[in-house]
Amino acid sequence: MTDEVLAPAGVPRILAIDPDDHDDILDVVGVGEAPDPAELARAWGVDSLPVTEVTDDALLAFNDPAARAAGHPAGGGIATAADLARWYQALLHDDGTIVPAALRADVFEIIRQDHPDWLGVEAHRTYAFVLAGDDGKATLRGHGHGSSPAAFGHGGAKGQKAWADPATGLSFAYLTNGLERDDLVHARRGVALSSLAAALTRPPGDEPR
Repeated sequence: MTDEVLAPAGVPRILAIDPDDHDDILDVVGVGEAPDPAELARAWGVDSLPVTEVTDDALLAFNDPAARAAGHPAGGGIATAADLARWYQALLHDDGTIVPAALRADVFEIIRQDHPDWLGVEAHRTYAFVLAGDDGKATLRGHGHGSSPAAFGHGGAKGQKAWADPATGLSFAYLTNGLERDDLVHARRGVALSSLAAALTRPPGDEPR
């Protein structure tokens, strides 16, 4: 992953970080409270959320220096928001060094997994990312108002957000070491931040959809 996907973009220090190089890494901590069932019901029509493998304990395990050094590509990346946004920017301008030409459509365009989640929102997943799509559900996939259907990215656990939009050339990342316990809070915050970022490329007077 580091040699083929990260280093060519100029951001090699994300996975398998040596224990002697952890001084500037913040521990992840839980913040906030579990969502109120009544508010969940008003917002999403359910009063509880399914328990998945992405628990607080699983995420807090990445505070262990050994886990950081092991390099877990599905959930152990450690980066600054600037580095992650720069990586997405590199994907927008990739000449085939990071993503070979034969794989580009599968990585950036073709939906390979579209099973609905517990809210009935289709996944819109390529082999690598979540596409915003043109079905009016982009915000439910973590993208912002104003993102193009081709915007691709992923919302990390408990409040992280990163994406790029080929239509505007914008890449965006928001990272925090605070693991938000309230799913409504981090969902709304992610959409708000993504929408504000998308507005940077919108002409004055052009309202988002």
